[in-house]
Amino acid sequence: MLPLLALLVATPAHAGAKASSFQPESKKGTNFWNAGSAIDGKPETAWSLPGESANRGEWLLLDVPKGDLEKIGIVAGWDRDAETFTDYPRVKQIRVDVYTLDNDSADQLVGSETLDVADKRGMQIIPLKSKLKIGADSFFGGRVKITVLDIYDGQDFPNLRISEVAAFLAEMDATPKLTNVEAPELSDASPKTVWKGAPGASFVVDPQGWALSAIGFQGDKGAGRAKTIKVTVGDRGEQTFTLNDKPDLQWVSLAPFNGYVGSTIDTVTITVVDSYGADVGLSELKFKATHFEPL
Repeated sequence: MLPLLALLVATPAHAGAKASSFQPESKKGTNFWNAGSAIDGKPETAWSLPGESANRGEWLLLDVPKGDLEKIGIVAGWDRDAETFTDYPRVKQIRVDVYTLDNDSADQLVGSETLDVADKRGMQIIPLKSKLKIGADSFFGGRVKITVLDIYDGQDFPNLRISEVAAFLAEMDATPKLTNVEAPELSDASPKTVWKGAPGASFVVDPQGWALSAIGFQGDKGAGRAKTIKVTVGDRGEQTFTLNDKPDLQWVSLAPFNGYVGSTIDTVTITVVDSYGADVGLSELKFKATHFEPL
């Protein structure tokens, strides 16, 4: 499954990220190189350590909702372009410490793992050996601490920069609501019923408490199938996906944002940009989520 666009859940436990230290900046703003730049979904920004830092031992702390942590996503260096990626050090090995917040908002260690990171560009999604449960017996979620244990040296500069980090939680089937169109065919679990339309059609999805993480499209054998899909999540940005010309169920994943995968408070708009054929046939529209918070 491809990585997807996630949204901040509006509870006190999901406030963002903190860093052990960061490079001060005057021209671009005090916090330009702070932890927030590692959870904004932009490879051109990064968490940057000060030039005098030893890099090893520095950490990022992510606030995350309740769920089972399965994977860690990380962009090993400053991935604005190929040159910046090699000019600065990249992370080689990390320790992941997972905490749950008890009902007094105190951190309780759940477990730890050491992960190796390849020296390559792009988001790497690294599985944990076992799931780590966050916030099982608590109203709150928890925190994921990522500590730098080792680095690949940079060609020109001494200070580590990391473009993105994210927590990937286990997914479950979700049942959000389409709010702008009556299309019972898309949620009746029957491949025999088909919604038919034309390129340009869009669906507005109300999560209704589901932290949406993936969308599944099942085409129809007898109609034109959706080809290019644009997914817009609230006002946080959009992604474009290209589906294969086949009726099989195909999943696309929303990119991580604010340090974890999942969206609860924002609507999701799905637009069929073009299709294989003149019309569009969809027999099912499915969803996955990382957690559920009753409204």
